[in-house]
Amino acid sequence: MTPEPFVTANEVAQHLKITRRQVLEMARRNQLPAHPVCFGRQRKVWRFKLPEVDQAVASGTPKPANTVSSHEGATSNTIIDGSPRNQKGKL
Repeated sequence: MTPEPFVTANEVAQHLKITRRQVLEMARRNQLPAHPVCFGRQRKVWRFKLPEVDQAVASGTPKPANTVSSHEGATSNTIIDGSPRNQKGKL
C-alpha cells in the first residue's frame, strides 16, 4: 500500500470545484486539514491530502491536521502582531 501523496491548493480547488483562494482561506480558518510545508517571509506554503479533505467536508466539522502554530518560528514581532497598518489602532 502506497502512502497518499500531498497535493497543492490548486488540485484541492479542482477537486472541490471551488477557487484556490477559498481553499487557502478555509485552511487558514482550520476548516480544511492542511499541512504547512515551509514558511516564507509573509506566507505559508500549504499541502493537502485529498482523503483528509474529503473526510472534513463530509463530516462538516473542522478536522485539524498536524498544523504548526502561527507564532512558532516567528522572527520578529511584525510577523506575530501583523503589519504596521494593523498597529494604528493599538497605539
